[in-house]
Amino acid sequence: MSHKIKAVNGVNINVEGVGTGKPIVFLHGWPVNHKMFEYQFTELPKHGYRCIGIDLRGFGDSDKPWDGYNYDSMADDLRAVLDALNLQGVTLVGFSMGGAIAIHYMARHQGSGVTKLALLGAAAPCFTKREDFPYGIDKAAVDDLIRQTYADRPLMLKNFSEIFFANPQKLSPEFKIWNLSLGLAASAYATVQCAIELRDRDLRGDLATIRIPTLILHGSDDKICLFDLATVMHDGIKDSELVSIKKAGHGFYYEEKEKVNAELVRFVG
Repeated sequence: MSHKIKAVNGVNINVEGVGTGKPIVFLHGWPVNHKMFEYQFTELPKHGYRCIGIDLRGFGDSDKPWDGYNYDSMADDLRAVLDALNLQGVTLVGFSMGGAIAIHYMARHQGSGVTKLALLGAAAPCFTKREDFPYGIDKAAVDDLIRQTYADRPLMLKNFSEIFFANPQKLSPEFKIWNLSLGLAASAYATVQCAIELRDRDLRGDLATIRIPTLILHGSDDKICLFDLATVMHDGIKDSELVSIKKAGHGFYYEEKEKVNAELVRFVG
């Protein structure tokens, strides 16, 4: 199943699906696209699930407009997709920036259509430190990514992947090429604008609005979205479940794919 769904301001959102059964909707991280979940899409349908991947605006095969790179617009895009496909009883899986968008969707759209939430290495509630939030990375680190994007985006993506995975030396050269291609499929402007949104957005007020079963999966050695963020989300989301993926980095969805897939199958039920 492949769809282009018209969302906010006429932007066409690319949606790919495989399998039948309970729907699981995946929101990818910065700055890649839904194909990052390849190793979930090849496994979860075997267990009776319908996997649906969304390319956020500006990424993958979705339209790449000049504006709308904020969690409000992207949550609205998600609502348009769920409504167009008439999806109910959804487990919403958000990775990194996709996790932040998933959280904001729960607040902005009262979680319409969603009955379970899984947050994988989520960049929330704040990706960066601020005066009253000592967790996350320094804003200067994001500013540096933005500078690198303007100077040499392919090199930025390569350097970013070196801290993204816990054991980059164990990744095949071919995997690294494939992973790089996911980031290169994005609009450079979307890459920059979403980095700004990641740097500046504060979703602390959204956490208390979540009233559905929530699984927080997070790598204990994550260098992008530090594990402290998982603890803050766990404390802020009522009755949430926190599972630490030991010695795992940000890219645990691939490096620990068997563990991740087993946890999702258990959680979706």
